[in-house]
Amino acid sequence: MIHAARRATIALAAAALLLLSGCGGSLPYGIDGDLGDDWREPPAPQSFKPAAHGCFDKMEADAPLGEYAPFECAERHVAETFFVGDLPDGAGADRDKALTTAGTECSKRADVFAGGEWRTAALRLQPVLPGKAGWAAGARWYRCDLGQVEPGTDKVVSRAGTLKGALTGAAPLRLRCFDPSVKDTNVSAMKPMPCDGPHHAEFTGLWDAPDVALDKLDGDKRMATGCRSSIAEYTGVPDDNNLQYRAGWLAFAPSRGEWAAGIRSVQCFLWLADDPMRKSFKDAGAGKLPIHYAG
Repeated sequence: MIHAARRATIALAAAALLLLSGCGGSLPYGIDGDLGDDWREPPAPQSFKPAAHGCFDKMEADAPLGEYAPFECAERHVAETFFVGDLPDGAGADRDKALTTAGTECSKRADVFAGGEWRTAALRLQPVLPGKAGWAAGARWYRCDLGQVEPGTDKVVSRAGTLKGALTGAAPLRLRCFDPSVKDTNVSAMKPMPCDGPHHAEFTGLWDAPDVALDKLDGDKRMATGCRSSIAEYTGVPDDNNLQYRAGWLAFAPSRGEWAAGIRSVQCFLWLADDPMRKSFKDAGAGKLPIHYAG
């Protein structure tokens, strides 16, 4: 025997079925009885793209999604993202070409972000591409990261605060005057010094290196010629064969990561190993840089 409550439940279920099927009378307003035609289209799948700003505790050339963890730049960090863009339409599978494309754009944007030519400061630029899995899945974004380095090296140092506008105002990261530690042809350190006091080296400008292997650049005579020309223009002395008898020079190439990204600007320094300069040698002239030997 079926209990009364059970009979009532069965009756209500039957009524609901009749209502949904359109039987037994008209449906309420706005109900068509078709459960399959009112679902919204699911959103199109979106690939991951990093945020346009954030900081990291390491500087790397690619960014796997599983390791992406930006934080506020007020905390100590070594790398700061200042731009994220998309590679040109049709970018293929050649990551080397993509890296140089990103390097060109990141370098231009770094000048704007820092407020001056970033290679004239103790800064390092790192274009970042998607990790291997993301790249294989079709991700074609690039990220521009900037970090502070020890002068004369590509060693990134920890810092707090943004690099935005670092080359405006007092610009403490701008390359100026130094006391280098030199042994043979190797420079192990560049100690920043006030330009109005004794110093042995002074930044004179940049020289654009040719597209050669980075390991071959040190022995390339063109670097000596290029940096000597930078020194001549900066100090106001003739750019001739006698310049080598007036002063020495130091040069610092981009880091391996920067070189791989197509960055070729070499930092050039006037170097007086024996007699210290006691003020800036900008426009010092031939009187301050006499010829020590006949050319």
